[in-house]
Amino acid sequence: MTSRRRSNPIGSRVSAGMLALAGLFLAGACSEPAPQPERRLITGLVNATEIDLASKVPGRVSELTVREGDRVTKGQVLARLESHEIEAKLTQVNAAIGAADARLALARKGARDEEKRAVGKQLDAARHQVDLTRKMYDRVASLVEKQAVPRSKFDEVLFKYEVSRDQLAMAEARYQMVQNGARDEEIQALEALVAQARGTLDEIEAYRSETEQRAPLDAEVSKIIVNVGELAATGYPILTLVDLSTLWASFAVREDLLTAVHVGDMLELEVPALGRTVPMRVDRLAVLGDFATWKATSDKDRFDLKSFEVKVRPEGPVEGLRPGMTVRLVL
Repeated sequence: MTSRRRSNPIGSRVSAGMLALAGLFLAGACSEPAPQPERRLITGLVNATEIDLASKVPGRVSELTVREGDRVTKGQVLARLESHEIEAKLTQVNAAIGAADARLALARKGARDEEKRAVGKQLDAARHQVDLTRKMYDRVASLVEKQAVPRSKFDEVLFKYEVSRDQLAMAEARYQMVQNGARDEEIQALEALVAQARGTLDEIEAYRSETEQRAPLDAEVSKIIVNVGELAATGYPILTLVDLSTLWASFAVREDLLTAVHVGDMLELEVPALGRTVPMRVDRLAVLGDFATWKATSDKDRFDLKSFEVKVRPEGPVEGLRPGMTVRLVL
């Protein structure tokens, strides 16, 4: 008698169901997408070059021709200062130049005709005096030989004769000096004096020009620091200009993220204030100070991650972009 094995239909159905579930699980696992790398949102700010306008000389602000937010052009007068000290110095220097010019002109031209005639008459008088004293000397000398007059009288006449000769020599020298005029050395000294005075005038004029502050370039008035009536010290900013043609944006990027950023790369930056993205090119990478250092990545190695400044610039003018706006970069 042969034995026959009976199949269990319930167990077969359970096994088939389990196999089907396992297949579905494996299929789902295989079809699951691969994990995406972590994306980081980095926020930066838009900046521009700022110029502080200051004077080399102190003075009180007498006029401001602009207000905050005004656009200015190169060479435009923005502020005027009042300085009584400079005006007083200018008056003194002009007077000194006038005196030096007069002395130089007198030396070049020589004495006036009246002075020449006066000196000539003095010379004639000195010659007559010598003639007179010589005649007296000759007469007294002959009388002394005859012992008609005492020796003391001869000494007196001799003294007067020698004095008259000395006076004649002085008159002749004065007459010659007046006729010849000033020496070349004297004229050169006076010319140097005039040049020195004019150099001082140029210096004072340069300081005087500082009382008018002009825009060094096309820009926008960002802030007025010293108002009308206030005293502006030497080198202290009167107002601040911002050059909107030099806009850039900067970010602080951790060094382990720099693999995605290189100088010359073009990045798409989101500008929330404009509601759109703006392309900018990476211009510079520079390490920031120790205050921007991140915590150690390993307690054993004590290896710190530095932060770098990433500076980007637009390729051309961007309508509406202004300093202080926020920009966002995804790395």
